[in-house]
Amino acid sequence: MDFNQPLLYPKPSSSKKTETKAAYYDMIVFSPVRWNFIYQRPQHIVSRMAKKRNILFVELPIDFDANEKGEVNLVMINDHITVLQPKVAHIDDLREILHDYVTNEIVSIGLFFSPMFSSFLEVFTFDKVVYDCVNESLKSANSSFEIQEREGYLIAEADLILTNETTIYDSKYQDHPNVHCLPNLNEQYNGKALPTAILDRTAERMEVLIRSCRNYGVLI
Repeated sequence: MDFNQPLLYPKPSSSKKTETKAAYYDMIVFSPVRWNFIYQRPQHIVSRMAKKRNILFVELPIDFDANEKGEVNLVMINDHITVLQPKVAHIDDLREILHDYVTNEIVSIGLFFSPMFSSFLEVFTFDKVVYDCVNESLKSANSSFEIQEREGYLIAEADLILTNETTIYDSKYQDHPNVHCLPNLNEQYNGKALPTAILDRTAERMEVLIRSCRNYGVLI
């Protein structure tokens, strides 16, 4: 998925694998972008929102040996962010084991950066479902029916949809009553280091949008 060439970012020195299993999370993030790959939109948003909550950041499956199937790597980025790297053949296979790592059945926020994770809406009860859509190619003729079907399901269940550009906003505005445009920060500063105040204000705006949104998903 294209997040518009964000800045390279070093792996956090505080990251470490942990044997800790189940924990309480205020927010679960589902991302196609790996936390330690490059620092871009998901990390911009999640790192700021983690100041007020404990967050589980779920990535796409990683390579594994046959005897590791069904296991996960849990990597602590800091005291409030834990990255879960599943060792499964297909992302939906994680549905059977994710509950082993989350103690609460009801999670305040589910933040989806890709519709590939939409089946996890059936695993947890989220007070608020947020879909951050930055790739309009999902509607193209080249995208698979499965992807389009998953996105349709996610949009129907979402309480809030965010986009990174006006063209996607115009498209998604036709599909959902609560859509907002939140541009990529690195684009606004032409790849330069982003001021902390700007990052904080963007996260604050997202916090306000989440608090103010109604449960649209149950009405669609």
